Amino acid sequence: MPLADKIIELRKKQGWSQIDLADRLDVSRQSVSKWEMAQAVPELDKIIKMSELFAVTTDYLLKDDAPVPDDAGAAPPPPPPEEPPRPAPEPETPPGPAPAAPKKRRRRWILAAVFLFSIFAVCIYTVLSATGAVTYTSLRAKSNSAPLAESVAEGAAGSTIEQQAVSDPDAVEDGMTEYVYEGESVTAGGFDEATLRAIAAEYAPYGLTCDGERHWYLDGERIRTFTDVLTTNGESLTGGDFHGTLRTFSGDGCIDVRAVRDYDHCDDEGHGTLLYLESCDIRLESEHWVEHHAEDHHKEDHLE
Repeated sequence: MPLADKIIELRKKQGWSQIDLADRLDVSRQSVSKWEMAQAVPELDKIIKMSELFAVTTDYLLKDDAPVPDDAGAAPPPPPPEEPPRPAPEPETPPGPAPAAPKKRRRRWILAAVFLFSIFAVCIYTVLSATGAVTYTSLRAKSNSAPLAESVAEGAAGSTIEQQAVSDPDAVEDGMTEYVYEGESVTAGGFDEATLRAIAAEYAPYGLTCDGERHWYLDGERIRTFTDVLTTNGESLTGGDFHGTLRTFSGDGCIDVRAVRDYDHCDDEGHGTLLYLESCDIRLESEHWVEHHAEDHHKEDHLE
């Protein structure tokens, strides 16, 4: 079972809402929502905190094929009652000036050591389970739901890959970002105003526009996620062998948008030819993708 489904199942067993879980993890409700929709992966400290809240192991949360523990989702057992201090026997001689260290201080040191060991164990597991392809910080979200984008449409030559936006759910919204994957190395960067206007002009014939606040819209509808794989070696983003370049945007809208390109016919920069955009309204009960072709839009109506 994927991590996203496990979070949903364990949260509901506790009778918690997304807001309840977000408060316990000190994150936003949107972060919990993106975890459960497999659009982002919790950070390491949040994985550890959830394992304590749900009384499960980090192995169970991180491994898709880990068996479900019998007490998964049960509230963690209360700490043993503190043993009342025993009266000290009357000393034959006056006690020394240095009192014994309090028990609470020793207990804090023990808990700190256990916490550090848990972090070390999770880090070792993450590195080994990734088989050298990716580290935890660049782990791509996996989901049983439809991918955010697929390449070339039926009848066009090109590679078909899954496209997923890699974004930090707690990051400040700051316009579109471009990611470059080279082996295990991932670099990211934004755009200056001139470059952003040129990018907007490329998408404008398909109904995609950007306002002065760097918010993106499709035919006037605010966008939640946007993904456009510009170059690719034909490997899936979720497999760890992807090399290429993609643009992503994550906002607070109601439309998910993905670009469809023909990678057998590239422009001077090596980018696959943009065929059309697809959109899906997340407010609908069932997933339904709509194609947006350049001939269906008038360029002068969409340029900002």
